[in-house]
Amino acid sequence: MMRKHQKGSLTVEVAIGLPILMMAIFTWIELCVFTYSLTVTDHALTTGVMRVKKLGDASNSKTIDYDRMLQEQLKRSGGALWNNVVKPESITAKIRYFRNYDDLLNCSYSGSENVEECPTAEEQPKNMAIAVYELRYEYQPMFNYLLPKMQIRREVLSVQEYERCTFKVGQGAGCAS
Repeated sequence: MMRKHQKGSLTVEVAIGLPILMMAIFTWIELCVFTYSLTVTDHALTTGVMRVKKLGDASNSKTIDYDRMLQEQLKRSGGALWNNVVKPESITAKIRYFRNYDDLLNCSYSGSENVEECPTAEEQPKNMAIAVYELRYEYQPMFNYLLPKMQIRREVLSVQEYERCTFKVGQGAGCAS
């Protein structure tokens, strides 16, 4: 038997609870897409660096535009949904080179937050054994009221394959002549 004062209580409960439930679902979806974008970007950068660092030859007779090659590899390795999650125009990739391990350490100890600010970082790859590949992009959330735009920055440190013989740490390191 239904009492008179209980009429419409289900409607009120749904009206209050449904927006909260929908907000929780959309937040979960947003976090899943954000995690996906981070993961796919990490994979694309790692795969791109893995391929780009092997370009060139031991004689250094070929000049290679590593920045352009990295951009091409990122497009190729990003996957089918990457362009839907990350705006291609917001992606910037830069490579900074270091002659040796000490130059890289000096950059770390100098307190430079960005590799670009480091005095020992070079833009030209000639005779540079270590490279720091940096990728930046802007993540735009699907639901603007939940999360603000975020600047995402990833870095990968790599020994350039064609220069690996000049990268020596400790005794016995390096290539046999």
